[in-house]
Amino acid sequence: MKDTKIEIDYHSPYDVQKEAWEYGFIWRGVDEIFIELGSDHWYGGGGLVHQQWPLEKIAMYPAPFITSDNGRTGLLGILHPFWWNSKGGGVLVEGDEVEVGFNAPVHGEPPEHSFSVAAPFDIRPQLAAGIETTQQLRIKGQNLTLRFFECDNPRQVVEAYWKLLNIAPPPPDYVIEKPLWTTWAHFKNQISHDKVLGFAHKMVEHGFPCSILGIDAKWQDEFGNTRFDLEKFPNPAQTVAALHEMGLHVTLWCVPFFMEASVHFKPALELGYVIKNPDGTPYIGTWWEGKAAFLDVTNPDAMRWHLDNLERLAKEINLDGFKFDAGEAMFYDIPNTVRHHSGAPNYATRHYIENAAQRFAWSDSRSAWFSQSQPMLFRQWDKATQWGYANGLASVITQAMTIHLLGYPYSFPDMIGGNQYGEDKPTAELLIRWTQAVAPLPIIQFSIPPWEHGDECAAICARYAQLHGDLAGLNKSLARQQVPIVRPIWWLAPQDEAALVCDDEYLIGEELLVAPVMQEGARQRDIYLPLGTWASYWNESEQHTGGQWLRDYPAPLDVLPLFVRVG
Repeated sequence: MKDTKIEIDYHSPYDVQKEAWEYGFIWRGVDEIFIELGSDHWYGGGGLVHQQWPLEKIAMYPAPFITSDNGRTGLLGILHPFWWNSKGGGVLVEGDEVEVGFNAPVHGEPPEHSFSVAAPFDIRPQLAAGIETTQQLRIKGQNLTLRFFECDNPRQVVEAYWKLLNIAPPPPDYVIEKPLWTTWAHFKNQISHDKVLGFAHKMVEHGFPCSILGIDAKWQDEFGNTRFDLEKFPNPAQTVAALHEMGLHVTLWCVPFFMEASVHFKPALELGYVIKNPDGTPYIGTWWEGKAAFLDVTNPDAMRWHLDNLERLAKEINLDGFKFDAGEAMFYDIPNTVRHHSGAPNYATRHYIENAAQRFAWSDSRSAWFSQSQPMLFRQWDKATQWGYANGLASVITQAMTIHLLGYPYSFPDMIGGNQYGEDKPTAELLIRWTQAVAPLPIIQFSIPPWEHGDECAAICARYAQLHGDLAGLNKSLARQQVPIVRPIWWLAPQDEAALVCDDEYLIGEELLVAPVMQEGARQRDIYLPLGTWASYWNESEQHTGGQWLRDYPAPLDVLPLFVRVG
């Protein structure tokens, strides 16, 4: 089938039912479709390790489209089966089980899975340049329902799509007004009462605001336990109380896995709350800390029991919430096992998030599947400490635009400067540019201490942490309107070719244009301004007419190019 917006070929053993809707048409009973990418630009789908914008730059092998922790084809934890193009066409898959290939390589197979974020595992999906690809979006399943969009431009497609969503209400103001902090990138598993309190005092000493301090792994005496390691934290309630006295909210990291030594391992097994092998023995799966039994998150009783354990701990120490890690369906895509709910693996993510959010609103998670209605902060996947699109600084912006437009306005980038995995350590320049790049976003998170990278780094990063607070009024206003907060610059110029391919600038609403420096060593950059009149945020007398490039715009290390739309 051909029209001006989208070109489709399809296969189905069923009698495909077709009907119109306000913004296009709906097909029911489709098994497989092939959409020609053509010369259009494409967007959507969700988080990728190697996040490109627009999407036609990638070559992604056909594979199950399931939320993943560094999936074989580059899929990450926040996914949504909705894609649209620059011409105004789009397609939304309404279901949990689907296989997707996007501009797939004609030859070869996807690499094996690895939890590593180091090269070569950060180049997933691979770039399309220089290889033979299908030039198609392939969607495969059983008896699929597909909602097609026929609009005039990409902005109209996104606006029509948002009318289908039930967006959660805004989070508490403090989440937007001040940065989040976490112990993870700085301390990894080596945390204690003294380290956490010292960390918090250093933030204050160096002028850094903080709304929530997340105590990450490994606060407990065994993975899967809901009790503290008392050698590290002799009095956990006292630790939390001391942080509360500093005006901080406090959360703890948790996962739905139980190591064999965990006090919850045996009860979970006896109650039938873990994934089992066909013979009834517990399935022992692999996660990044080793082998463990997996909570059957598709079982309502199992989730209730797990959340009861967490709630009991939270009440004991007056905790404010949790970081719900590892909710990806990838961990539940296990053949020949018994789950309470035998449907698609993505149901595991959906059920995990729905239950966690209803019990502990405005906690955070790095996985989502049709979760836009849940009161949860959604975090981008663990970033590497490096520049570039291969899970580095540049991917923060491309991923933010993608995830926000898919309906997650309360999502936030991973830790500023990345995770410092292995031998990777940020330079002061990388920390500064990363802080600048994310400062205008509605929610941001620190972990690596800028003050350990010199006085200049600390001062500049603190200044942009304060800028984040200065812009909170705009972000809170947009959140209350329940509209996309972070937008590509084509939002204001949806038929402008330069805007359609711009991947290193973004808008906050329609008022603010952010053009961060993403190249190591750069002290200037080219900036494209969409139509309108734009004034420098730092000097309102400096005004520029849009629809043109500002070549070699000055951007010293302490300057984030930032523009306000006039009128």
